[in-house]
Amino acid sequence: MKKTIRAFGLATCVGAFLAACGATTSKPLTAPVAAQEAQAPSPEVDPVHPRALVSRFDRSSRIPDHVSEPVGPMAEVHAYAGSLEPRKLYLIEADPEKGFHWPYFLFLPEAIPVGNSILVQPNNDGMVGAPFATHRYWAGIETEQLFSDYGRHLGTPVLMPVFPRPLVEGPNRNLYIHALTRAAMTAVDPRYARPDIQIIAMLDDALEKLSRDDFNLRDDALFWGFSAAGDFVTRMATIHPNRVRAVAAGGVGGLPILPLEEFEEEQLTFPVGVGDLEEIGARFQPELLKQTPYLLFHGSMDENDSVKEPPFTCEGYGSDSYSCEQSLWVNSVFGSSGPNRVRKTASVFEAFGMKDFNYLILPGVEHTIPNAMEVVIREFYACVLADGSGCAASAKAPR
Repeated sequence: MKKTIRAFGLATCVGAFLAACGATTSKPLTAPVAAQEAQAPSPEVDPVHPRALVSRFDRSSRIPDHVSEPVGPMAEVHAYAGSLEPRKLYLIEADPEKGFHWPYFLFLPEAIPVGNSILVQPNNDGMVGAPFATHRYWAGIETEQLFSDYGRHLGTPVLMPVFPRPLVEGPNRNLYIHALTRAAMTAVDPRYARPDIQIIAMLDDALEKLSRDDFNLRDDALFWGFSAAGDFVTRMATIHPNRVRAVAAGGVGGLPILPLEEFEEEQLTFPVGVGDLEEIGARFQPELLKQTPYLLFHGSMDENDSVKEPPFTCEGYGSDSYSCEQSLWVNSVFGSSGPNRVRKTASVFEAFGMKDFNYLILPGVEHTIPNAMEVVIREFYACVLADGSGCAASAKAPR
C-alpha cells in the first residue's frame, strides 16, 4: 500500500510561468497557482498555459519540442535526499554505475494509486549542439508541462531524461539521441551509447526511489512523445515491449518503425523496421509488442518530415535520421509525406496483429498537438491504467 502523504504547493516558481498543477490541496498555494486551480477546468479542454507557447510552427501550440525562445524560470529544482515529495521538481543526477550517464527529472502527483505506472517522455528541444545547461533548462520546463497535461490527471509520476544532442563530424551533423536514431543506437562513446537502455536504467532508479517511500508501481511504463520524441517512444516500444505498458505518439518523423523484418521483398533495417536489430544489439519480441496498446496520430497538414523530400540523389546526401537508401524506399513505397503514409502504415500494423492499435488523422492540423487531442491521449492512458480493453482502438480524432 502507498503511504499517506500531506499536500505540498509547487515550490518557488515565478508568476505567469508556473506549471498548472490542478490537484486540490489542503495547504495554501502561491497566488498564481491558486488562481489557476480555483478555475474549474473544462471537461474537454484545459486552458493553454503560457509556458508552453513556444512552438515555431504554431504560436498557440502547447508542444515544447521546437522551442524558439526562453519562457521564464522553471520551478525550483530539488535534489534527491532520500525521499520524494509530491509537486516538487526533482533532478536526479547521472549515475553511470547504475547505467545512466545523464540526469533525469521526476515529478510526483499528490497521490499515486497502487498499480499505476510512471509516464515517460524523452526530452526533445530541437537544439542541435546546444550547451547541456540548455537541454536541462528545457527538459525541466517540459517535465512541468508533462505533469500539467497528464501526470496530475492520471495520478502518475512523470519522468524525463536530459539527453544532449551533440554535434558530430560528417554528413549526419549531429547525434540525434532525442529520436533514438540508428547512430544513437550504435554510438560507442559510453555517454551516448544505447539511450534506450539508459532510459530503462533511469526508470528502474525512479522505481527504486519510489518504493523506498512505499509507492507500489508497475515496472512497465507509459510512454509518450511528439515529433522526434514520438520516434523515440515508438522505437522504444518495439525494442522493449516488456517495459512499455502503452505508447502514444504524434507527428512521428518519417514513419513509425514497422514491426516487420521485410516488406515487399525488401529487408527493413532499423529504424524503418526490425530486420537487423541483432546487428545493433537489440532483439525483436513480436508477441509482446502485439499486446502493447498503441495510439498514433498525425495532422493532415503536418509536413514536418525526417525523410528527405524527393527528388534527391545519394551523392552528398546527409541526414540525422534515415540513410539515403531508407529515404528513397520510404518515399517510393509509403509516399513522400507523413499524412500520405498513415493509411498504409496502419494497414501494416493491423496485418501484423496488434491487439489494440489506432492511427488517427487530425483534419486541418499541422505539426502541433491540439488541446482536444491531449484529452484523447489522457483518456487512452486512463483506460490502460484501469486495465480496460480497446483503449487505442476506441479513440476518436477530435473535431
